[in-house]
Amino acid sequence: MRHYSKLTTIPFIRTALFLFLLLQISQALASDNDTIRQHIKKIATENAILSNSQVTIYVEDGFVLLTGTVQLYLQKMDFEQIAWKTKGVTEVENEIEVKSEFPLSDTAIERKVRMILMDCECFHGGKYIITVSKGVVSVTGVFFHPRDVQILKRQIAEIEGIVGINIHATPLITETPESRP
Repeated sequence: MRHYSKLTTIPFIRTALFLFLLLQISQALASDNDTIRQHIKKIATENAILSNSQVTIYVEDGFVLLTGTVQLYLQKMDFEQIAWKTKGVTEVENEIEVKSEFPLSDTAIERKVRMILMDCECFHGGKYIITVSKGVVSVTGVFFHPRDVQILKRQIAEIEGIVGINIHATPLITETPESRP
């Protein structure tokens, strides 16, 4: 009959306990990754504009990678927003490509952006420079409220043929040393 000393069994127990805990943690992380992926998919399928998109969601340790194609830039933006709002997400990389079925020409896109600026009262009185090149829209101008930038970006994103949006905003009111508390 063999006798084992306590000194040799304690390291064995510690090693076994460490391996068990490591296995539990890796299973929890895998579960969290699946939970994040499933949540993003669920929210996307509940959104009528996203439900038929060809997007693949990869998740690892809170990092989300979005790939695939959509028809509107708005869909790309919405997927990213859903990912960022999902609990457990620490970083999002949006590699979704926009491939419109019937893309507009750059000239037609520029006209539509000008119409948005004329139609929406929040943009009246501002001066804007608009350029469009290969579906990428750049707007430079003075905005009266920070939210106006997001409003404009979402409206532009609904135009077919947009593959990128850059808005360079200058605030109407700048902070001066006297206005600081």
